[in-house]
Amino acid sequence: MKHGLINPNMREVNKMALAKESLEKIIEKVNQNQKARNVFVTNVAGKDVNWDMIFQFKLDQEDLFYLEISERMGKIHDGKTEDPDIILTGDNEAIVRICNGEGDFTHAISREQITVEKGKVMEVVRLTRAITAVLRKK
Repeated sequence: MKHGLINPNMREVNKMALAKESLEKIIEKVNQNQKARNVFVTNVAGKDVNWDMIFQFKLDQEDLFYLEISERMGKIHDGKTEDPDIILTGDNEAIVRICNGEGDFTHAISREQITVEKGKVMEVVRLTRAITAVLRKK
């Protein structure tokens, strides 16, 4: 079955790699939005410190991929990283909805659509803040 085509024997569209594609598009917008990029900095004792973080995604119907945030910029990579700060598992469609502004990580986690297997939920919330800054710009 080709990506995005409906199989007559199935109700749903092929969902492979949709979360990665959606996250790539929203991260491109984050990288171009100063307000969103400012979410990736923390002031510690009067000094700005970049929030460098690696999110590993292990989602249903997706190959492994990860998001690296470094120097206030995000980049999606294929595969598995050695030592991620955050590991997220669960429903790839939840990520698509988040990237479309139809929810956020907090709701997806509370509904058990996404699980934080490693790391702190508050760090995931920060990513939501950056995505929200982009979506509000529309």
